[in-house]
Amino acid sequence: KRHWMKGLRLVWIFFLCVFGRAPLRYLGINVGNAAVSPWACWEDKLCDPQVVKNIRSYISEWQPDVILFAEMYQSEQLVGTAMHGPVLPEGYDGICGRSVNRHTGEAASYDAADSSHEHECVAWKSSRLQLVPNSTASIYGRNDIWGMKHCNYDFTAFKADLVLDNEFTITVVAVHPDSTQTECRLYEIAEYWNRLAIGNRSIIGCDWNAGRSCKLGYCTDSYDELQVPNTFQINYSVGKHWNLHNDSSEQPTAVYLDGLLKEWLDNEFSNFGEPCTDCGKFYNTASLRWGSAVGGYDGMPRADGGSGCDHRQVLVDMWVE
Repeated sequence: KRHWMKGLRLVWIFFLCVFGRAPLRYLGINVGNAAVSPWACWEDKLCDPQVVKNIRSYISEWQPDVILFAEMYQSEQLVGTAMHGPVLPEGYDGICGRSVNRHTGEAASYDAADSSHEHECVAWKSSRLQLVPNSTASIYGRNDIWGMKHCNYDFTAFKADLVLDNEFTITVVAVHPDSTQTECRLYEIAEYWNRLAIGNRSIIGCDWNAGRSCKLGYCTDSYDELQVPNTFQINYSVGKHWNLHNDSSEQPTAVYLDGLLKEWLDNEFSNFGEPCTDCGKFYNTASLRWGSAVGGYDGMPRADGGSGCDHRQVLVDMWVE
């Protein structure tokens, strides 16, 4: 695999030098294990050893350049052995939001009470990307007077700037706002846009806990909660793949109760780039016919191996210029 990866890097460099653009594949994935009763653990975060192994194998197979994680158990799980890690295969690196106390802002352990924890993370393929020093930032749960009473502090978003192929600086934001209180969620999402997704080339996505929900066949639309600026385009959201395919009745990203509850909560956006529908050749995989794909549909396997995670991953292929 190392030999063909070196060959692909030469192809990426060729495209960049000749055409002034480069392919980018990124993955948005909520890795929480709430759906796995034998391995339900602290806050329903990633803890099933088989699911960890399956996600690592999926990343190794599909070779995303960038990964946006939600609901990681703790930072040391990414590349270390904590909680059945590492999640990342060889050739990847990553970083998670720092856990801080909501009252003092001081550093706290990954599982400390009344703290932000280390659930949202950004990872990258080391052969193509490097972390910009001092570029990370987090938005924690709503923490004004009202928020302290009603909002959990460990619903967060985490941002990191990465340099792709020594040429393009990309701001990457992994989000996970409040799942139960709309007022918390709206406040937090607005902060994500205003304070994190502010780079000239920004990717923002993962689990927004909003989009669309169908219960017993009755559907409600909460897309407006996402507050997407007009400078951003859909890479995948509520059944829409870029501007290439749109059917909101298809491809829910979370399914519960044997299909009685279907939700479209995992949404990916960018303020740059174009869809790539034949980029599989750069990653030694199948291409994504709509420029994005959801796990379990259109021939895209689920990253968890078919069961284990509440949510299904979203994979995106794009051109960067």
